[in-house]
Amino acid sequence: MNKTILITGSNSGIGKITAEYFAERNWQVIATMRNTEKAGKMKMHPNISIYQLDVTDTESIRKAKDAILSDFDKVDLVLNNAGFGCYGAFEPIMESEIDRQIAVNIKGVMMMTKIFLEHFRKNRNGLFINISSIAGLVSYPLASMYVSSKWAVEGFTEAIYYELRPLNVRVKLVEPGGFKTNFQLEGMSWSHDESMSEYHEVTQKTIETRRQRQPEMPDPIAVAEKIFEAANDESDRLRYLVGDDAESYFAKRKEVGAEEYVKDIYQNFIK
Repeated sequence: MNKTILITGSNSGIGKITAEYFAERNWQVIATMRNTEKAGKMKMHPNISIYQLDVTDTESIRKAKDAILSDFDKVDLVLNNAGFGCYGAFEPIMESEIDRQIAVNIKGVMMMTKIFLEHFRKNRNGLFINISSIAGLVSYPLASMYVSSKWAVEGFTEAIYYELRPLNVRVKLVEPGGFKTNFQLEGMSWSHDESMSEYHEVTQKTIETRRQRQPEMPDPIAVAEKIFEAANDESDRLRYLVGDDAESYFAKRKEVGAEEYVKDIYQNFIK
């Protein structure tokens, strides 16, 4: 019997690419999204089923779960992929953006996990893969909200690893670096306040440094491949880095230590 994967945020970016990647490899894909009209050609794929689901709405998650489990006997894997990034100096960020960042990237992952855990617990089998980021392991300027959300996902996933392992329910983290997706356009919001001139210089320096150092982003198919690797890895491995930049940043932090890493980032981005 073919395995079944549920993916949140499937209408674009990593979610869409991963849905198609798994479907082409004979998995049954439950592609969920807030607006099913954005499913596009995925609706035509025989291995992909589309469901409405908003990770910020608990009732939406419950309704989707009921609908899915009435159509499928079993879900083998839940991929918590839906997310967005709030960027900019912290002080100008509006409370509504803070709430949104927490609702999507943190509470959304937690509630998806909580609501689908009953299914996995009763089956004594299941896998959650949470999409984190290299930003879940290291920090960088103008990303206080996004980094905070991904560090939370890292801590949450590692903590529930201990209690779910005896139930034969596994959890894994996939931590991508930068890839060529529409996240830069649709998955990010920038906060800026012209009246707070004290932040202008650091903001401009950071943006310019990132622009100068931004290599040609690689094909995001590598992320789908890494997720597929994690999905088929029966070991108790927890973390899967993907991307040369993610590997190098994390290796540097481990090599020099957290304190020196922070100083190095400050010197390279700000000074």
